[in-house]
Order: sequence, then structure tokens, then C-alpha cells
Amino acid sequence: MLKWVQCVRRRPDLTVVEFRRQWQRYGEEIVSLGAELGAVRVEVSAALAVGANAEWQARRGSAPPFDGLAEIHFSGSAPEFFAALESPGPKARVERLEALQEELVDVSRSCFFLASQDAEASFAVGEG
Repeated sequence: MLKWVQCVRRRPDLTVVEFRRQWQRYGEEIVSLGAELGAVRVEVSAALAVGANAEWQARRGSAPPFDGLAEIHFSGSAPEFFAALESPGPKARVERLEALQEELVDVSRSCFFLASQDAEASFAVGEG
């Protein structure tokens, strides 16, 4: 199982409320992209503003939680995933996601990556 994971931090000029309003739209685009790609699962979450998060951060000396998390679970290989992203529908939706990112995401403090539950998996483009 291949996962496209997005861990995002909001732009510093946005309040949590402003971010969450826009994150909802972003989530709708992610869900639609997942449907176009034939994803087996799509998850979109926002960090909770609860004391436990602040306590863990202070106690462990960790970075603050990401403001938003999104995952698209794909049953094919990395090359198949990248090929699917290049088809017209998904390609246009990715462009809309990138435009929304400009409005709400601090890209330099966020991360976007492929992951797998199979620790031995190789995801180099061109490998099967």
C-alpha cells in the first residue's frame, strides 16, 4: 500500500479558525483527487487544540503539531501513482491543491512524501 502523506503547517498570518475554514475546502479537493486516482482510502485531519498536545510538546521538547494532515492510500506502485497524477483530471486537481496551498500552507515548514507500511519497499520512479 502506497500512501501520499501531507503534513502541513498553516501560514503564520492565518489564525487557526481561518486555516480550518480553508482546510475544509482543501480536504474536499483531496477526497475528490483520491476518487479520481482510485484510492482505497483518503484521510484528512486537523490537529486538535487541546491541552494534551501542548503538554506533550512541552514535556518532550517536540515541535508543535502540524495543523493539517492528509493521506491518500493507493494500491498500486509509485510509478503507477505518478502516471495517474499526470492524467488530465488528477493533474488539474493537483494544480487546484497547489493554488490552495499558496493561500493557507507554509510550504517551507510542511512536508509531502510517499510512505508505505512495507519498510522494504522501493519507490524509485521507474521501479515496479
